[in-house]
Amino acid sequence: MTEARKTRPSDLPTKRVVASDGSVIQMKVVQAESPTLGADLLAAFRSNVRRIREDRRDRQRAAQNPS
Repeated sequence: MTEARKTRPSDLPTKRVVASDGSVIQMKVVQAESPTLGADLLAAFRSNVRRIREDRRDRQRAAQNPS
């Protein structure tokens, strides 16, 4: 039995869009007809969680050190 191909977040294309508040957001693009849809969704989710955690950590550090 072969092991499923592991999709990394960096393997997914990124698209920049403008949010309703005017800020630019990067989004991972996942193709619905892809044979690796499950792995692609997991990679996009992991990437989003990592980015959100980094943003929260940076904001918390900035609030603690108001230089």
